[in-house]
Amino acid sequence: MFGKILVPVDLQDIEFSLNALKLALREIDDGATQLHLITVLPGFGNSYVSSFLGESEHKAVVKTVAQDLNDYAAKYVGAKIKPILKVIEGSAPEEINRYVAKAGIDLVILRAHQRSKLNEFLLGSVSARVVERACCSVMVLKN
Repeated sequence: MFGKILVPVDLQDIEFSLNALKLALREIDDGATQLHLITVLPGFGNSYVSSFLGESEHKAVVKTVAQDLNDYAAKYVGAKIKPILKVIEGSAPEEINRYVAKAGIDLVILRAHQRSKLNEFLLGSVSARVVERACCSVMVLKN
């Protein structure tokens, strides 16, 4: 039913994305569906952040995160499915939605953090902003 499924992965909280990944894996049929796993690194485009990191440190961080995403996929996806892996820099909701449009994603499956109303007001909600602006179906899992 879905040709391309995207699961954003929070590598700082591996367990958080696992239910979304498990659901995505159930939707994949006989190799007809592509699985995309992305992780978004915040802040490197910010001049304040970049003033603390040189180009070599920046490249090292991106390389480490890419390896971590590769390890996550190897551990949790299995050998039969070859996911498309991507490390992106920027604002998580903006970059997720940009990737959805660019890659022609049909379904995004992501988890929602359970935050207090004040915390959500101050920090925003990635899942809410993805749902609000996505050009495809979005499934948000709670707990």
